[in-house]
Amino acid sequence: MIRLVENTVRDGSYLVDFQFSLAQSNNICAGLDALGFEFIEVGHGLGLGASKKLPDMKACESDCDYILGAKSVATNSKIGSFFIPGIGEIDDLAAAIDAGLDFVRIGANIDRFDEMLSAANFAKKKGLWVGLNLMKSYGVKSYEFVQIAKKIDSWGLSDAIYLVDSAGCMTPDEVFSYIATTRDFITTPMGFHGHNNLSLAVANSLAAAKAGATYIDTSILGMGRSAGNAQTEILTHLLAKEGLIANSFDQYQLYTFANKVVKPLMPVEQGVDGESIHVGVSKFHTSYMPLAKEVAAEFELDVMRLIKEVSDINCLNPNRKLFVDIANTHLAKNKN
Repeated sequence: MIRLVENTVRDGSYLVDFQFSLAQSNNICAGLDALGFEFIEVGHGLGLGASKKLPDMKACESDCDYILGAKSVATNSKIGSFFIPGIGEIDDLAAAIDAGLDFVRIGANIDRFDEMLSAANFAKKKGLWVGLNLMKSYGVKSYEFVQIAKKIDSWGLSDAIYLVDSAGCMTPDEVFSYIATTRDFITTPMGFHGHNNLSLAVANSLAAAKAGATYIDTSILGMGRSAGNAQTEILTHLLAKEGLIANSFDQYQLYTFANKVVKPLMPVEQGVDGESIHVGVSKFHTSYMPLAKEVAAEFELDVMRLIKEVSDINCLNPNRKLFVDIANTHLAKNKN
């Protein structure tokens, strides 16, 4: 079953030039925790130590402040950060662990995968969940990817080996092939991190899940570097529909969270808005949206819930009577 790793704060920080304030980061983390996400990644998009190593890209807050803040508001979720050897140093990772880090994802370009070994060994000895991200995985053929994954698997240090589509250039068939083939040769669970440059991040993530990946990275509204990431609110629905997800998520709460908490922080739009997603979730034709909004306003109901219930009964030719009947049913339930 798929377990989502929520990247809104970490990968989303690229979109705001790494300037999430502590209050903004904490607010997102608190919301994600309340929504039921098991893994939340926080901090600088380029990982631990990036503010020190790359002063022109200095984050609004320190690594440890982001971690301590997230830990203070997240009562159930595991809090993690990214780490790229050469940008971050072991001392940066040690400080993050002292601040309460629960997991770390260590990344390196796939042709330099061995650079992850030292940090992985350190993190595992400290008791962290460790993911190893093979950045720019598309830079090698699938059979080469298998050989590299086998070497990493032999280290016995990783809780997940990630196929990473850093440029958003892969297709669902390619993602499926890389993961399905590799799964036959390793015992370590696999993960997938995709970008949306060809508008395929969601499709690629779904292909990864069907191929046998265990961990999938997502972000609210697809917020992330370049064209963004796989959108959380879409994948939660699709994975649930396919019976592939370990957790169940409330779609309506996700839409509200995206619209009220995350969207106001985005300087440019990414992803698909909740209403448009819900049209797809509900199999609802938008020609009936004016009627839905009219009845929802008349009865003071949530239009999202109304269109879903109407469409569940008749997605082809719903009429006003059906909308009103469903609305009256809601009112009767509320009175009881």
